[in-house]
Amino acid sequence: MTETTVPTLTPTAAAAAVAKIVPASSSLPPSTFTSVSSPELATAASTTFQGQYQETSKEVVYKILYFKLHGMAATTRIMLALSGAHWESIYPQDWTNEKLETPFGLMPILYETHPTSGQTLEIPESEAIERHLARKFGFWGKDAWEEIAIHVFYCSSKSVLSWYVNKVLLAFPDTKARELTKFVEKEIPAWISQHEKWLDRSQTPGFYVGNQLSIADIHSVVCLDRFLTIPECKDLFSPKKTPNLFKLKRNLESYPRYTAWMTSPEFEAINVSTRQRLAVLKG
Repeated sequence: MTETTVPTLTPTAAAAAVAKIVPASSSLPPSTFTSVSSPELATAASTTFQGQYQETSKEVVYKILYFKLHGMAATTRIMLALSGAHWESIYPQDWTNEKLETPFGLMPILYETHPTSGQTLEIPESEAIERHLARKFGFWGKDAWEEIAIHVFYCSSKSVLSWYVNKVLLAFPDTKARELTKFVEKEIPAWISQHEKWLDRSQTPGFYVGNQLSIADIHSVVCLDRFLTIPECKDLFSPKKTPNLFKLKRNLESYPRYTAWMTSPEFEAINVSTRQRLAVLKG
């Protein structure tokens, strides 16, 4: 088996790759979420890039509304960065009032504006956003079998990260330690075993299916990076103990647009804010 060769990122290439990430703004687009469909919205939603990671000639503009945290917007931001699309993160300024103007009063929300028609798609719910972008950007597989395999491992990683957030981070103080022990001794080892086994038999190391990145690859690396920050989990992961998950991580890190996003000032600002929030939750 041969590995996919990806060009090495230079500082100049990094700057060029991240150039389309424009500074964050604070204005919320008007709400367009409706139960009434239209030909224009249907056409906009089905518009795809011509191949993986390629830019369109008539650029669609994306805005992702979320707190200045990684959280539930991390995977979406990575896909947008990898795609080469014109996008920006926007942050709520007065969420108590602003959420009344959003579909479910929840974030993240993706605003996708098509310049030709002027139509803006407003998409709430993180999983709906991620699946929509995965299809548009080519992270959803080449056929039905690849799609279902990607979906299985994407959902698995969504579930284990959700378990940690809801059962540990947001647990009451008197149950937090017990739930963390359960997570470290049961949930994480099961996740590692399932994913290592599948990745070990992959025909192209570093991918769940085929030889292109998928949303499963991206979200599992998001999970791995998060778990590596948990002191109680660190001994469970290493290039020797979990070689296939680390191969997945190294493979994603070899993509210049990903590295450009991960080393950008905006990403670091989100990093700082996330660490502060986690410190509060951990008590």
